[in-house]
Amino acid sequence: MISFTSSALYEFVISSNPEGYELICELASDFPQDVSALYDREEGIAWLINLNPLATWDDGTPITAYTYEYSVKQYLNPQMKNYRASSWYQDTLALSGAQAYYEGKSSWSDVGFIVNGEHSFTLILSKPQTLFFVEYGLTNPFLLHERLFEANKKETGGLVKTSYGTSIETSASCGPYKISRYQADKSMHFVRNESWYGWSDGRHENLYQTTDIDLQFITDHNTIMNLFLQGKIDDVGLDANDLQKYGNSDYRYDTPLSYTWKLSFNIDKESLKKEEVPGINHSIISYVDFRHALSLALDRQKYVNTISPASDVGLGLINYSYVCDPETGELYRESEQAKRILCEIYDTQNVEDITGYDIDKARALMQRAYDKAFSNGDIKAGDKVQVDYHTYNTSDTNTNSVAFMQDAFNEASKGTSLEGRINVKMVTDENYYTNMKNGAVDVAMTGWGGSTFDPYGILWCYADADALNEYGFDPYKETVTINLDGKNITKSYNAWYIALCEGEYVRSDMETRKTILAECEKGLLLHYNMIPIRYWTSVSLNSHRILEGSEVFVNSLVGFGGLREKQFTMDDKDWDAYCERNNYQLTY
Repeated sequence: MISFTSSALYEFVISSNPEGYELICELASDFPQDVSALYDREEGIAWLINLNPLATWDDGTPITAYTYEYSVKQYLNPQMKNYRASSWYQDTLALSGAQAYYEGKSSWSDVGFIVNGEHSFTLILSKPQTLFFVEYGLTNPFLLHERLFEANKKETGGLVKTSYGTSIETSASCGPYKISRYQADKSMHFVRNESWYGWSDGRHENLYQTTDIDLQFITDHNTIMNLFLQGKIDDVGLDANDLQKYGNSDYRYDTPLSYTWKLSFNIDKESLKKEEVPGINHSIISYVDFRHALSLALDRQKYVNTISPASDVGLGLINYSYVCDPETGELYRESEQAKRILCEIYDTQNVEDITGYDIDKARALMQRAYDKAFSNGDIKAGDKVQVDYHTYNTSDTNTNSVAFMQDAFNEASKGTSLEGRINVKMVTDENYYTNMKNGAVDVAMTGWGGSTFDPYGILWCYADADALNEYGFDPYKETVTINLDGKNITKSYNAWYIALCEGEYVRSDMETRKTILAECEKGLLLHYNMIPIRYWTSVSLNSHRILEGSEVFVNSLVGFGGLREKQFTMDDKDWDAYCERNNYQLTY
């Protein structure tokens, strides 16, 4: 909904070269200006933003610098404790004084947000930032309609909450479209927002050709596919079975996504022991050799081929979507640092030779794990090992993933003291993410991604307790030593994240930053509390009438051009006639 009804200060779009991209101003009238010198601050601290004076809400209310001030203030509102408050006190655009305000320790006037006039404001950051990352951070829409937001506030359980954006009446648009119909769990319909400046500013001609957007909430995939083949849906995501039939279709589009899917483990022996009953062992999961053995017994290529054929084999925590140097476009995964650490982890000379699969070594590690656990009294000679694998539901993908892990354990334990004694139990659990954080899950498949031009910031997902899915791992205590300029420096994972993204290495040269990130990734992987499996790719079919802005996937910022660039070879009337002539059985 937000993508349809919002514009951002800046947006990445396809350039005149349909395989390239550029940054444009939308709600801003020009690009950020570094005005740090005016405030006697270090370069990269203070940034002036001038606004598009044509921008309004769909009800005609002007969007001014005060709209932005109000919105940021609400994100940080100490009475609301909003989950996304960290965007303004911790992340790329952390404002000076914002965390203290969020924690109720200061007045708003101490926060680094300065209104210069009706259409201009200045951000005073808590740490220096480059122009690219200021622009990048401001491509996220975050505006709130003050009248509606305030009208829907209510105090609940000691916190102020709001029902803003939960119905047509409580929603507002500052983008190309606005919501016109809504039925919970059934449908959403959007029409053009005629108050959007883009329809008349002369900068958006031939763009946003879509006039209406109709979303239907349908869970059965066969139903969705049948509607698509009848011409009643314009695009459809494909599953593994569909790819066997439509994998070579000319209408197929592959969208690499930033998410890495990994097995996340509870490695806390004490909480694992609480699950045990006589004869059933869980605590051996806390042994790193046991998890390492599993990692080497997982044939990731087979998993991709049979369960998730659109994906790529995942060997690291950060996939091929991430750009580590915006100036050159270098992918982090292609950097020498990222290649080197994978070779070290998987014991190869060349990254091209890595499969992640070594069954002989897996069996040696499995036996060693058993011997250690037996010696320590953590497992008895007759015990069975049960690994509870939590899934959201019993979909084919989840069921097959559990069976895949069972097969890997069977292979890894052959010829060892654990042969025939390991059972992977599927546990359906809609709240498994929450339960993982409480130590109530042995293992589950989890994913992290986003912010593909900031792989350094993605370290937060593995180094901050608020984001961490793996129970029993303390990123504030566990350390990694990194050699920089001939000097060994030891910090906790969280401290490295802070230093890299908020501290002394924010503006360091790219080689130094890549080295820090790679060494942290290596250290995290060697704990084997998170085992990468696959890099997610979405595969879809477009209907016969759809033309994308680019026939190739440009990057995660613009994709194929999105709704902005999408064109149609037929309008709705002609399309209906075309589908009727084909007896509502289109071929792809």
